[in-house]
Amino acid sequence: MDQSGKGKHKVHSHFDRSLESGPYTLKYRGSMWGYKRFFRRALLETSDYLKDDCLIINCTVGVVVSAIDCSRLHSIQVPESDIGAHFGMLLENMEGSDITFDVAGEKFHSHKLVLAARSPVFRSEIFDGVDDQKKEMVITDLEPRVFKALLHFIYRDTLSEDVESVESSSASLSSVSETLIAKLLAAADRYCLERLKLMCESRLCKNISVNSVAKILALADEYHATELKAVCLRFAAENL
Repeated sequence: MDQSGKGKHKVHSHFDRSLESGPYTLKYRGSMWGYKRFFRRALLETSDYLKDDCLIINCTVGVVVSAIDCSRLHSIQVPESDIGAHFGMLLENMEGSDITFDVAGEKFHSHKLVLAARSPVFRSEIFDGVDDQKKEMVITDLEPRVFKALLHFIYRDTLSEDVESVESSSASLSSVSETLIAKLLAAADRYCLERLKLMCESRLCKNISVNSVAKILALADEYHATELKAVCLRFAAENL
């Protein structure tokens, strides 16, 4: 600082701009950061900044408050959940199965606890009756292919390949209620599988057209598919 009273201080920066070099970390004792040639010693000794061999330096230090994001520097990739694949293996190899379903003469082996955990209807039918040790149940209101797709979802939480391969044009036919996706929607409603219902609604939603909207709306109303029903009504209002 100017000690002559003239107020001619040697100022290098007022922090009126962002740091060009970014923040600097003093990593060890003796670390320095700054300008080595800030003022020549010979000029300093004859200047007004030095008085009685004393130099006054006024510093305003700006500290950048920041945290190091370690996740960007070092990360460990976690694979997607494979619990569905493991439960699917239980269904495929029938290991530990303790109940059999008879669907139009075709047998399906399953696990009571898995069914009860996934569906409140299955839980009630299996455990709330007088005979909670039942080992076989007869399903009369579903086709084997529909029940197979239902079990696939219960164990894997996905649609089976048979359902995924349904042609989009099928929903435009007069027999839309006979398609696998429509019957699976009915099964999802029957067993209170809300996620499966939404997945079926999503598939049917993509097939709505002027020719199919009435049929799909009827399905949505019958099986309490509120999301699908809303889309059908909106489509009809805009296009019919």
